[in-house]
Amino acid sequence: MNTEEGMVKQGCRTGWLAGCLLLLVGCTTELAYNTLPFWIHYYIDDIVNLRPEQSRQVKADLDKIQQWHRTHELPAIAERLGLIATQSTERQTMAQLRAHQDAVKERIRATLQAFVPATARLLDSFDDEQAQALTQWMEEEIEQATQRRAKRSEDEQLAYQRDDLEEDTEEWVGDTDRDQQPLFAEMAQYQQAAMPTFRHVREQLVSRLFNIINNRQSIDTEAALSQWVDDVVAWRAGPETETEMAIYRSRRLDWLLRLDRSLDDAQRNRLVESLNEWQTRLRDMSR
Repeated sequence: MNTEEGMVKQGCRTGWLAGCLLLLVGCTTELAYNTLPFWIHYYIDDIVNLRPEQSRQVKADLDKIQQWHRTHELPAIAERLGLIATQSTERQTMAQLRAHQDAVKERIRATLQAFVPATARLLDSFDDEQAQALTQWMEEEIEQATQRRAKRSEDEQLAYQRDDLEEDTEEWVGDTDRDQQPLFAEMAQYQQAAMPTFRHVREQLVSRLFNIINNRQSIDTEAALSQWVDDVVAWRAGPETETEMAIYRSRRLDWLLRLDRSLDDAQRNRLVESLNEWQTRLRDMSR
């Protein structure tokens, strides 16, 4: 799953709502998409050393999931990109942006939920050594991400997030101008202010996932994973973070609206062209 920084980046990148949608493809080229089952299997096997029967099941499950994603999800994503492109010819309304965000969440949720039965089946088949290997790998990944973040000062982290937002935006709308710079600094500050809440939610979700893995033989693994996926997509950890997350989401939506209104004609045309190009690519990939 995504690290804390990855989740923040996913939620805020501007290319934006479309950029979030394209994350569902799992990669940025047709070749990478077509070979994704092979690489997922390769990395799972590298982490837990699959037994032959597990390996066969994982390959079959991944092929089935990709076929479903190709025929059902890629057309849905392409349709949403087309709608965003049509609406992006003019300034978007708050209602339109909110609808796009809800659609993004639903596509992410649908894709992750498609993995739940196969993931539950695999976890249920794990012996203790495999389960330990998986949790150890997850702990190491989290620790490495934490250390990378700790190496940056607060000002460096703020600059990193600001530059990241600007770079992602420019991938879709072309060069940004000086008047738009304060918007990226503002959103980076929002992210920084919300970081303790993001960290708390992440820690709660990671702890729950570890519990699912460790207790897989005594619980309904599929039901537990399904609920966990819903909470990951909603970035939800309990009532203690609801207010803070609601404030952050409200600020993010308002920021997206103001960023959209700041686009000049050239940037808006570039955005529409990029959205239409990706819509065509995804439609071709779905065949």
